[in-house]
Amino acid sequence: MILVDTPIWPWRDGLWGHMVSDVSFQELHQFAQRLGKRRIGFQGDHYDIDQGEHQRAVEMGATTIDSRELVRRLRDSGLRRRDKRPPWEIAYQSEEIQPFNTLIEIVSNAISSEADCLRLLNVLTSANSNPEVLGALIVQRAGASAMVLEFGEGPELDTAGLDLFVESRSEDTAVFELIIGNC
Repeated sequence: MILVDTPIWPWRDGLWGHMVSDVSFQELHQFAQRLGKRRIGFQGDHYDIDQGEHQRAVEMGATTIDSRELVRRLRDSGLRRRDKRPPWEIAYQSEEIQPFNTLIEIVSNAISSEADCLRLLNVLTSANSNPEVLGALIVQRAGASAMVLEFGEGPELDTAGLDLFVESRSEDTAVFELIIGNC
């Protein structure tokens, strides 16, 4: 079951709460993707959600409970993780539409881990086309690197070299998350 608590924690000019599953992380990730959350937003055992996301989650079937009950249910399910991951650091964020092939140079300069850089470059160079990139975000932290790419229509990629590839689509946008390491 997807559980949410009421957003009461101030952050970034809004109030925020949490979204968890007391069944499985798979259920949580699938629900979060349908809600429009990015996998890189996963906090180890929950997603942070703002007031608008909270309302949409409830409309999609999530159950609102208080924060203490949320933590108790998460702990009782065996899905509570107390390990604190360092926050993602933004290595690059696009400010304009760009050709897909420019990502090669951007990744080469933005990713500090040589091994992660090579893995991401292998995936990018496998593309069957050179579409415009509507938005690009590259983030990294100790032991992990990720890219979030937005396209009108995305290319086909060989994603075998990634630890996780998440593709989501809306009416006119395809979003690819290319993830290396534990997310």
